[in-house]
Amino acid sequence: MASLAAANHLKNGPAMQEQETTADKSGTKVNSVVKAIGILRHLAQTQLPEGVNAIARQVGINPSSCFNILKTLASEEFVRFDKETKTYSLGVGVIDLAVSALDPDAGFQRTRPILERLAREHGVTCGLWRKQEDRLILLGTAESESFARIRFTPGNRLPMYIGAMGRCFIARAGMGEAEIDKTIASLKWASAPPLSRYLGEVRRAAVAGYAVDDGDFLQGITSVATPLISREGSITHCIAATTFKGHLDTAGLKRLGEAVKKASEKATPLLWSVR
Repeated sequence: MASLAAANHLKNGPAMQEQETTADKSGTKVNSVVKAIGILRHLAQTQLPEGVNAIARQVGINPSSCFNILKTLASEEFVRFDKETKTYSLGVGVIDLAVSALDPDAGFQRTRPILERLAREHGVTCGLWRKQEDRLILLGTAESESFARIRFTPGNRLPMYIGAMGRCFIARAGMGEAEIDKTIASLKWASAPPLSRYLGEVRRAAVAGYAVDDGDFLQGITSVATPLISREGSITHCIAATTFKGHLDTAGLKRLGEAVKKASEKATPLLWSVR
């Protein structure tokens, strides 16, 4: 019996392995994992729960494989199964993974009370952004209680040098005028700022400790941002307060800038206390 099992393993093993894996330029991939990822990505993009056949058709796999994968994902709470409608949607299991990947140090939760107070007192939306290579990723937001408010989705990414936050980075980057001109010209603005004005705003940001983008990046939107500096002296995060253009006058923007700067001073030790 042992020899027969070994013979069957030698006979069937390579064939089964070939069915389970594919090779491409990026290396060997496990088909079942690729299919599961495809299903999760599809459910993340769709607006309504779907049945097995619809999911299988959209992902491009056979319904039997799709059902087995969905059943496994449901048992691990990565998808939710509705017994009445026989449909599937994303489950709560993906939240823990997403939060860990987005904000591994729980920086937003640590600073959330500071951001909420800032949003409430100034009627703005406050976001904590983390530098990730050459981009900024939004960890979370605190909103005011205003009837009309600006809303951003955690996980959103922006080029590092765009908007008010970009001015904060450039103020500390030691770039020459030509390099700054080239950098801002490569970005997508609602209304690209003239270089002379932009340079003046960068200089003011370096002195004041906060920067303002008054509708250059997003039409009709004003943002005030300040950097959070690590022990090594580099910018790791930014706090950005956003409101509708014209909501605050010059004096109001200055008060907001000072408040955002003060918030960053309070938030910085909370971020670095776990490092």
